[in-house]
Amino acid sequence: MQEKEQLPDFVLAELYSKSLVFINDSSKQKKVEEGFKEIKKLYLGNYEKKIIVLVSDAENIYLSDESLGFLSGILNACKLNLAHIGLINFNNNALSFSELKKQLQPEFLLSFGITALQIELPFTMPDYQVQLYDNCRIITAPDLINLNNATPQAVTEKKKLWTSLKKMFSI
Repeated sequence: MQEKEQLPDFVLAELYSKSLVFINDSSKQKKVEEGFKEIKKLYLGNYEKKIIVLVSDAENIYLSDESLGFLSGILNACKLNLAHIGLINFNNNALSFSELKKQLQPEFLLSFGITALQIELPFTMPDYQVQLYDNCRIITAPDLINLNNATPQAVTEKKKLWTSLKKMFSI
């Protein structure tokens, strides 16, 4: 007879992170929380090309499916995919540029809906301007939800973004 294998508490907590779980035993609760911290990752993706994509989404760990699909389309246009980037939800990990630089040494930073001041850069910059700072090329743009519309204004904004991305990635 085969012995039943049980998943560790922290794996179960991650699988059911959106479910309400009440654990009466405080030692078990602490173990679950510690395990969850171990598997929590700063970014989504493999970060193969040292590209950080910053977003701000209060309702999701990283991004909604709709916004992630739109971002994937942007990346595909640049001949990139999620394996090439590190997607960070600023709402869950409000890191400064210096912290990002120290931890990840990015060569590119695309910031959707987050200003240069919010990541504590020592300057302001208009959206879509490719700015080189500390060996990192930076672009700020409106958030993905606003860009992912069919309005004439959103279409104009997407064209500006595309022009900047071509410059940034030499496409």
